Amino acid sequence: MSRLPDPMFASPSFPVLDPQAVHVWFCELSRYAECQASFAAQLSDDERARAARFAFERDRRRFILSHGLLRRLLSRYTSMTADEIQFATGEHGKPALSRPASPSGDIRFSLSHSGEYALMAVARGREVGVDVEVRKTNLECLKLAERFFAPREAQAMATLYEDAQQRLFYRLWTAKEAYLKGRGVGLSLGLERFETLFEGESSGARVRLTDSRTVDQTWQIQSLSLPDHLAGAVAVAGGNWELHRYDSAAYCLA
Repeated sequence: MSRLPDPMFASPSFPVLDPQAVHVWFCELSRYAECQASFAAQLSDDERARAARFAFERDRRRFILSHGLLRRLLSRYTSMTADEIQFATGEHGKPALSRPASPSGDIRFSLSHSGEYALMAVARGREVGVDVEVRKTNLECLKLAERFFAPREAQAMATLYEDAQQRLFYRLWTAKEAYLKGRGVGLSLGLERFETLFEGESSGARVRLTDSRTVDQTWQIQSLSLPDHLAGAVAVAGGNWELHRYDSAAYCLA
């Protein structure tokens, strides 16, 4: 499993992405409200069209800010300008840098945003997936788990109450979403067809397929330590990696 430096930190210069490193960026979107116009100008025609389809200005703003920040981050890793970056999508919609890209060094990435927050995971030569969720206090967690999760996961939640039950729900939910996004299969796999195996209070987990009962040795999941009203996780392919977490506010990305 990975070794996790804690807490989030900043270095004097932009961090170097070694092959064994996985960088996870925490972004508070409201900090970049004044950058909306400049971020929008750097998006592709497809991204601007997607933004225009949102019914509410709030959602449109969050899309533009999160995707604009992703481009600013990737520009630092690839030595391309933010508007030069081009994306391709896999069979189930997972985005990747277009090939042939410029000096990208086989950069892989994943983006998730919820409310006013975004997480971005970046790695070199290995697939990653990330998920962040704003915790909703009125969510009927157990009903959702019984409908969508693997039976053992729903049973584990049924032994808990109130805040503890909700925390386990979001711990499992973000881990599952990160795994699906990392594999690039979307919900086609089905949340009930695999279960996340955490050891007690450990932040690391493996995935076991419910049909075959086999453990997916290819992927590892790490729950993230975030502000209390948020939950998040990153899924990483392969072994021998180290997680580094950064706050975008510590770097000049605007």
